[in-house]
Amino acid sequence: MLPAYLAMINHIRQVCLNGALGIYVNRDRLVFAVLLLILTSVVIVSYASHLDQEHMQETTKRLVTNAVSFIEQEGKTAFPEFRKEGSEWFHGDSYVFVWRTDGLRVVYPPDPSGEGQNMSSLVDANGKPIGKLFIDTALSAEGEGWVDYSWPKPHETEPSIKRTFIKSVIVEKETFLVGSGYYIEVAQSVVKPLQYVAIALESAVALMGLLLAIRKKRFFGYGIFLTFAIYVFYDLARLIPLNLSDTALYPIFFIATLSIFWAIILLYREKNPKSG
Repeated sequence: MLPAYLAMINHIRQVCLNGALGIYVNRDRLVFAVLLLILTSVVIVSYASHLDQEHMQETTKRLVTNAVSFIEQEGKTAFPEFRKEGSEWFHGDSYVFVWRTDGLRVVYPPDPSGEGQNMSSLVDANGKPIGKLFIDTALSAEGEGWVDYSWPKPHETEPSIKRTFIKSVIVEKETFLVGSGYYIEVAQSVVKPLQYVAIALESAVALMGLLLAIRKKRFFGYGIFLTFAIYVFYDLARLIPLNLSDTALYPIFFIATLSIFWAIILLYREKNPKSG
């Protein structure tokens, strides 16, 4: 997973570069200052949400991974432990469930009376075949993965977006799937408009950088253009979404970091020619 600090550091540099460019190119333009304020606000809100969701994702994955390790050590005798409310496995809305890979539900802490049912045909509020997806994920070559779907929170009727991590484990020559999920708390009706605004503003800054480079012969504009073009690509990838691996994200953000430093150095040299 792309470390949260890397994304935050890059965006802090992004805001700093915008501020320097605003003083240098549009010193007396209130419009640019307003746009900068909006962009900064979007970055802060968007990435605060992003950091929170990354924390929830890491916590959920760790819970399932620990549960699988516990099952590997204790075998089926571990199952009753998952039903103990207040334990590390079951507290509040967080719990670990276990199915056989034929769909039979073996452990379901919120409602043990539902155990023994075949869940292979389970669908979410939109008809998504999540029972089949859970099983397919467990039986995949990786043996683990995430499944997103719509499901009502406890004591609610309207569906929310839920993300569940599934991991397979073999006990006594029998394959089980272990899972746990969390609800994405930030309403998509709020996040998506923010994403659109961020993409629009980042695109505008990228275009401004390109125009500075081509029309004004300010070569630091190419660094600005490349940096913000990468951020536009990243935000679009999250919006669509595209399943980008860490292998792809690390080089992309490294290039953005290099390009923004290059732009800052060129800008500094323009303002302080003797230092160059």
